[in-house]
Amino acid sequence: LLASIRIYFRYLVTAEAWALSLVSVAATLFFILFESRGRRLAANVSWAFISFAIIFPLTNSLNETFKRREHALACLADVKAYLLSYYQAHRDWDWGENGRERLPENHVANVRLVVASLVVDMRDVLTAPSTTRQVHFHTRWGREQKDKIVEMSRDMNGRIAGYFDRMSLAVEELKYAGQPGNEAARMRQYVTYVMRAWENLKNIKKYRTPIATRAFARVYIFVHPIFWGPYYAYLVDGMEGDDEKASAGVAVATTVYACLLSVLTSLAMMGLFNVRYRMEDPFFDAACAFESDARTHSRRETNGKHVGSSQQGVDLIHVAQEFAELLRAVAAEVVDADRNKCGGGPTRSTYPLPRVSGIARVETRAMGDIGNIEKLVV
Repeated sequence: LLASIRIYFRYLVTAEAWALSLVSVAATLFFILFESRGRRLAANVSWAFISFAIIFPLTNSLNETFKRREHALACLADVKAYLLSYYQAHRDWDWGENGRERLPENHVANVRLVVASLVVDMRDVLTAPSTTRQVHFHTRWGREQKDKIVEMSRDMNGRIAGYFDRMSLAVEELKYAGQPGNEAARMRQYVTYVMRAWENLKNIKKYRTPIATRAFARVYIFVHPIFWGPYYAYLVDGMEGDDEKASAGVAVATTVYACLLSVLTSLAMMGLFNVRYRMEDPFFDAACAFESDARTHSRRETNGKHVGSSQQGVDLIHVAQEFAELLRAVAAEVVDADRNKCGGGPTRSTYPLPRVSGIARVETRAMGDIGNIEKLVV
């Protein structure tokens, strides 16, 4: 329960929530205290309009937002799986009697560097700040920020396209060294699958729910307490009854109850909106979250480690962590696979083919040339 309460306030304690609470209380008090000809401005206003104008669009949009996140997770899994398979093919696949011997020197190291550089730029594109907020279209500083981020993303996407070109040419090196065509086709298929998954991830990052829908929901959430104020005055009338000499305590209690109900109703809508808004961009940027914690003085220490930023992105995709796992796998090379100058290939315990298999005892180790690139990710 305590954890749920903390999450509740994390999503609701915002400047907009405080402003909405003030509007709700002010509108409710106005209709309760203002009287015309001895009667309050009370009416049993129907909530049907609120249901289909605010609640239904918010809940449906929230459902679609989670579907976008699940689709992004599936695409990210494809990128990790096919990139690792592509690297393992360059590292391990052999043909004929040690056909890898004809490959150029440091072939595997170059492929590893290309894949690692690709992963780093993918990480940077997915965790770049959002440029689809309303301020990025309707304010000067927002447009300037949008232009800078778009330019950076364009440069990174250009480099990513270049890495895919290098990955294609790396397959040609294998073919020149005698790799069978069917195996080369399979490796090109890996590249195609990575490119398709990456395009899906870019689209999820770039395209959001319609901006007009977000503006519509935000405006209606702030305006509805004013137009539904008569309903709360109607509740007060019903609780006080027909007795015009109701005690001051009863009057205060009914007024406080009506104000609290108005605030809770408004905050429920704002909570749905905030959850959906935070899930618009499903990719979590730990660096931006850390800076946000520092600005709001919300940094907390647990056993000497910062925990605030990771809690903010609990529902988001931790791109840096996912790609760090991939880089650790790409950094691995089989021990004793040193027969060829290209790197990789069969180990001394598996080639020439032994009488008893020793695959279960083959070991891998991290190569040193990947360490500096991995630090950029974690």
